[in-house]
Amino acid sequence: MGIPQVRLASVRRKTGGRIHLTPKVPRTGPVSTLCGQTLAAGTFAEVDEPADCTNCIRRSKDASRISGAFFASEEGSELLRLSLEQARLRRPAAQSTPTLKVLKPPKPVPPKPQAVPERIGELVTAGFRDAGNGVWRSPRGAIVRMGKQSKPLFAELVYDGHVVAKRDEGGFALHAGDVEVVPVGRGVEVRIRRG
Repeated sequence: MGIPQVRLASVRRKTGGRIHLTPKVPRTGPVSTLCGQTLAAGTFAEVDEPADCTNCIRRSKDASRISGAFFASEEGSELLRLSLEQARLRRPAAQSTPTLKVLKPPKPVPPKPQAVPERIGELVTAGFRDAGNGVWRSPRGAIVRMGKQSKPLFAELVYDGHVVAKRDEGGFALHAGDVEVVPVGRGVEVRIRRG
């Protein structure tokens, strides 16, 4: 036969003639043969002789024809069982299926906030937000730029609002929004206003 372990039954019309192949001989109802004939209920009998219908014999070697015949005669579950059994026999018994371990991607580590020193040159950093490249912003929006020397010195103050500059005993004092620049020693101190 075409598919190993698939048994096809032989049937013949009760009036004689060719012996045909079918997936299964039903107890009641018609039977469909591999060559495409449908024998009406009560007009055929199962026989133990080999098939002599050349179309049935040729089609018995074609796996797709046999599976189609099994499904047409509602015996598809039997064919599926046989196919699974064959697949188990072909698979090496010693070989086990490897278990795949699903790895979760590592959680990103948030960058550690860098500690801001209390003072950078003439700037007292308390209350300021680092805007990058020596530029600092106050809560009210005043922008302070520090020079890029080894000891950063105050370079510029930008504020879009009321600015007051006055002379003090030690030099000039400047108030812009919430920022003040006051003389200290031989230089200045830039800080958030205290009052």
